[in-house]
Amino acid sequence: MRRILLIAALALMAGACGSAEEAEIDGVERSSETTIVSTTTVTPPATTTIVSPVTTTAPVLDPRPDRPVTGGDGGGQGMAGRVNDDGTPVFLGDFADPFVLTVDGTFYAYATNALFTNVPVISAGSGGGEYLGESLPELPEWSEPGHVWAPSVAAVDDGYLLYYTTRHTESGRQCISVAVGTDPAGPFVDSSTEPLICDVESGGSIDASPFVDGDGTRWLLWKADGNCCGLPSVIYSQPLAADGLSVAGEPTELIRNDQGWERDVVEAPSMIEIDGRYHLFYSANRWDTEDYSVGHAVCESRTGPCDKDAEPWLKSYDAASGPGGLEVIELHGRPIDLVVYHGWTDGDVGYETGQRSLYVAPIRWVDGDPVLVVEI
Repeated sequence: MRRILLIAALALMAGACGSAEEAEIDGVERSSETTIVSTTTVTPPATTTIVSPVTTTAPVLDPRPDRPVTGGDGGGQGMAGRVNDDGTPVFLGDFADPFVLTVDGTFYAYATNALFTNVPVISAGSGGGEYLGESLPELPEWSEPGHVWAPSVAAVDDGYLLYYTTRHTESGRQCISVAVGTDPAGPFVDSSTEPLICDVESGGSIDASPFVDGDGTRWLLWKADGNCCGLPSVIYSQPLAADGLSVAGEPTELIRNDQGWERDVVEAPSMIEIDGRYHLFYSANRWDTEDYSVGHAVCESRTGPCDKDAEPWLKSYDAASGPGGLEVIELHGRPIDLVVYHGWTDGDVGYETGQRSLYVAPIRWVDGDPVLVVEI
């Protein structure tokens, strides 16, 4: 049942990759005025209205039976019904550290290891969705199972690259590796003899997030896992070779934990360039508490310097405690984009009784700043 519900949720999102004509929402542009939540601290409201140019009453499967949703079949309705409009999760099962890749109108969603699956993947297109299972069936010999975290996938000329965190057996630290596949669903193959990035002296390296700049150069954002052992946690940007399989230079520090609300952690970086501004989203504070939140900074370039917001950009609200692991899904040609993130559901924090569910929300860029949409 968990798999069916997530497939349905992703199928709802899949309409977001339709044509530009389908994407028109009453002629609204990216910079149009809108009612928004504060650009400093975003707390989703009780209701969110997404206007669609098409009206339909065809029902869709919703993982929250107490919160029915009506919408289309995923084939061009626009955005209505494709994200839960009241801040509740689109999938109640455990789906931590989500990453979503779009390929030819199909969404591929990846998450941290669950049960006996290293990197679970699910696809969804306008015609429906499918649970695809394991995308990384084998770990490299230098690694060990059970600690495969925060996957992300990048498209390259001849296929796809899966960046992920896994345990380095010799040092006992978490490190970053990369696997190769010809299909976004995998199987990905990691034939490496050592990690791609493994800063053992700084506590290990985790949370890889690829970024391609406007000039076509490839970069990898990652975190030095210093909070594992009483050291600072630092987010770096590092250039990659053109094929994405090796580093091509030294890392540059973007940010570190230096604000009170962050405590001893900054992690889960994600960068997007919008109109010449580099936006860095990151998570901070303790992941297993309601204080875990998403921060935002504006950087002058892919290597900084970066200016942080003074307060969290997204923090706990009624339906999601400790939101984090946020990634932006850029919907080219549309007036709004999407963010995906996880959160502890209904205030039930911790794995003893809770789980980190998958959330999707629309955002708009207003005067160069990201804001959650309240009303369009």
